[in-house]
Amino acid sequence: MAKVITFSRHFPTHHTRYGQSTFFVEQIWNGLIHLGLPVPRKKSFSLEFLWSILPLSNYGSKYHTIRAGKRWKKGDLFSPRVWSGKAYRTKQIIIAPDIEIKKVWDISIERKDIGEVPRLCIWIDGKIWCYIGFSTSERVFQLCNNDGLTVSDFAAWFNIKPGKTFIGQIICWNENINY
Repeated sequence: MAKVITFSRHFPTHHTRYGQSTFFVEQIWNGLIHLGLPVPRKKSFSLEFLWSILPLSNYGSKYHTIRAGKRWKKGDLFSPRVWSGKAYRTKQIIIAPDIEIKKVWDISIERKDIGEVPRLCIWIDGKIWCYIGFSTSERVFQLCNNDGLTVSDFAAWFNIKPGKTFIGQIICWNENINY
């Protein structure tokens, strides 16, 4: 049985783009189309929902999500969903058939304030992988883009306070991605 992963349709309250659309549904659908995986038929959704997310051609592709904890493994299935309205107060909408997880990496994100410049230090599978705020390398763009975010949106999404560390997993449904 597939576990549920709920994606945000709007940026959270702590984000600099609070309330604006994340376009995660569109990006997930584009990614599934690119991978040759099934996407739901449009008649499965209400017109109101479809008008809120189309057209798909305006968006990139989302191939993974980052979640707190360590409960996922390669081969697990997940049911991608969004809330129909307010989170935890409305019904969930299944946005695609169950998706198989192709790869999972442990990720840690820590904020380090060096001088007046805050930096996010990212470790993937225990190895330092990149810094956000130090330099914007191709690796940073790759990680953020695969998660469906810009570098600045990614940094704001993981609004980590100094001295705190986010510990979780990258849950990936594209077998061609490597970190």
